[in-house]
Amino acid sequence: MPLVADKQALENRGPQVNAGSRRRSTVQSVARAFDVLEILKRATAPMSALEVARAAGLDRTVVHRLLRTISEYGLAVEEHGTFRLGPASVLIANRYVDNLLVRRLALPYLLDLQSRVLGERPWNVSLSIPVGDVSTVVERIWTPRIPLDAVLDVGDTHAIDRGAAGRSMLAYYEASDAREVIGPERYADVALVLETVRAAGGVALSAGEASPGTDAVAAAIRSRRSQPVAAIAVAGLQLGDELAYDSSLAGHLRRSAEAIGHAIP
Repeated sequence: MPLVADKQALENRGPQVNAGSRRRSTVQSVARAFDVLEILKRATAPMSALEVARAAGLDRTVVHRLLRTISEYGLAVEEHGTFRLGPASVLIANRYVDNLLVRRLALPYLLDLQSRVLGERPWNVSLSIPVGDVSTVVERIWTPRIPLDAVLDVGDTHAIDRGAAGRSMLAYYEASDAREVIGPERYADVALVLETVRAAGGVALSAGEASPGTDAVAAAIRSRRSQPVAAIAVAGLQLGDELAYDSSLAGHLRRSAEAIGHAIP
């Protein structure tokens, strides 16, 4: 049975899919519908109503009605008795990304970094934002010299405590918030690293942790209220001496991140 939303993946994703734990102020049916969408989002193949029900801990009949309802609005698609995310989810995501202030502000800096700093080197520059326990790419600039398997796609996600972009942002969460997002055990594993990131002015490093074989240097973009809203990163094969907190590349990223952040309320 192709149960793609495996138990361990669900346990590691932060707040559990459990309607009983919802606050009283939420609408149960809406909360359950979003639980179902979350499961479909994380699935790597279409899922049956029974598989979704088991992953959500809900009755199969309830889940089937929810799936049919969200399918009516294009948020899910049914194929031969299985379900996957529908095209309407792309429209919602695209509208959100288009309206992101940080993306509009950061784009000139991404272009400048790619042309003036990276030049002909086979690296790419990207912008990521935090979404729950992951960081997700919302913009990237790359050149034909970059190996295809090293090119980031818009929408790519990594655990927020694994890659450079995620860690640079996580370092500026309140400790209690960070523990809630990734859990106390994972937080304990990265607490010292996050201290180092803060000491480096928001610069984080990754040596093949988020993507095997790919190094990355990132800097957190913080608003004028010091909230981590995004991260600007350079990734590629063999960053060499640039994979350091005090490297020239790290300095460029930190200054770009600071300039962008000054324009965000």
